[in-house]
Amino acid sequence: MVERKANEDEAVGYGRPPKATHFKKGQSGNPAGRPRNKQGLKAIAARVLGEEQRLSGKPKGDRVRYTTLEVVVMTLKQLTASGHVRASKLYMRFFTRYATPSTSDEGIGFFVFPERLTPEEWEARYSPKDDPPRDANGID
Repeated sequence: MVERKANEDEAVGYGRPPKATHFKKGQSGNPAGRPRNKQGLKAIAARVLGEEQRLSGKPKGDRVRYTTLEVVVMTLKQLTASGHVRASKLYMRFFTRYATPSTSDEGIGFFVFPERLTPEEWEARYSPKDDPPRDANGID
């Protein structure tokens, strides 16, 4: 029985390539294939821009660590304020693309209708009761 098992291990045929042609353990089937851990440009940029930088010269109690992206944007902002034209163009492109839109001074609201009214009922209930005051010349 032991001899039969040894013969089965050495058998060659469909689905059983010869042992001599097998890959060694740990060897790839495509040695010229993609290198391991090859990072793309986006991954490298995300890693570098996310690194924290320590800023010196700040008063005690102020935030001392910033990400590289924050430092770049703060530097662009300072150069823009000092009149650097190319920095101001780049800062404005960055600002218009990534800044959140500011809220306007106008209030945004909505109506709440607690009950359904006909136009006549609405006018009777919510129209001004008195005429608006007139000035001394009789002009509204």
